[in-house]
Amino acid sequence: MSGSTASGLSPKLAKLLNEPPISVELLPGDGSEWLANASSEHAPFLFVDRNLGVPQKAAYKAYLEAVPQFHSARQRLAESSQPPSKHDIADAAASSSVLLLVNPAHQSALNTRKSLVELDVLDPAHELRFTDALLTLREGAKQSILWQHRRWLLRCIHRSTIPKSLFLSPGDGDGVDSLYSLVLDAEAFRAEFAVVEKACEVYPRNYHAWAHRFLCAQALISLLPGSDDSSPPPGPLMEVVREELARMRLWIERHISDYSAIQYYRQLEGLFPPKSPLHTLSMKDTMDKHAIELVRAYPTHESLWLYLRSSLPFVPCTPDAVPPTEQGEATTLVESFLSSGAKNDRPARRHAVWFVAWMSWTSKKIQLDGACMRKIVDIAETITPLTVAELVACLREHGV
Repeated sequence: MSGSTASGLSPKLAKLLNEPPISVELLPGDGSEWLANASSEHAPFLFVDRNLGVPQKAAYKAYLEAVPQFHSARQRLAESSQPPSKHDIADAAASSSVLLLVNPAHQSALNTRKSLVELDVLDPAHELRFTDALLTLREGAKQSILWQHRRWLLRCIHRSTIPKSLFLSPGDGDGVDSLYSLVLDAEAFRAEFAVVEKACEVYPRNYHAWAHRFLCAQALISLLPGSDDSSPPPGPLMEVVREELARMRLWIERHISDYSAIQYYRQLEGLFPPKSPLHTLSMKDTMDKHAIELVRAYPTHESLWLYLRSSLPFVPCTPDAVPPTEQGEATTLVESFLSSGAKNDRPARRHAVWFVAWMSWTSKKIQLDGACMRKIVDIAETITPLTVAELVACLREHGV
């Protein structure tokens, strides 16, 4: 480390971050409760089995030390017409890592590290592992700019199957931030899904993490060979698809309020062509039955009612249309909540009323004008037993 980092907390912290750790956590205060019985080797930091604990006070002191060092190193890199020296590279990498620990959305620090990758002085695979650690921080997991940085690194590491100019279409991912057509192997996809899972545990209902996961799933499915056979194509990537479908069902069952996860699961199913073997694989245990089971078990959670809405088959808007079996099962379930007059069933009943109103609106039996909306609210707040037919008739009086 250079002379500018020869003392203080910043160089010691930067060295630990350079490992890089598997996870990072900011410990409250000075961390004395955690450090009392810890080894003094890494004091005032806790480093066990490549898991790094940094007391908040020490982190902020290190941050203040790293700021002038970072600005100086960044300026030298920008002004020099010669290849950067090892001194400047080390200062820029070390100081930026400390800045990102405290502020994972520090754009200048991320841009500097991108420059070091482009200069071939910072290994992109090493930088990817560094973002693994940052994304275990609550403040890191929710930062869109950090997820974008990770996708940039993936594009550096993995080659694309087609020129970039040919896949920037609306259906091919998030513009220049897409992972579409990148050649990742099965383990690389598993690693990305695992990073997202950890980030979503740290910061629940994490939209940016699920968006990253969708771009990964999109890239995964784009690599699968097309097939008209009766069985899905074999291979490691297909096994990752199977794992992802099973993992998502389990995740939703364990995180029943995470609508971002539910939305991702629905989008994942939508990536499969309707008549392809992949679609058959995704629908082996249909989503509508899964949603009905979850609503039956946890009827007070609005996210599950939304899951049920999105999973039901489309019903043609004709007077003689016969509801699909799945919708009939949902109606039977809803009827059980509407018929209950118990006060403790009121939250579930409220969701059931809105669900019937939604079904009636999508089938064009009612129009959701002001009078109808007020009636829905009134009915949802009462505990008078009703059947689905009686509720629809009542709504039609106010919203036809």
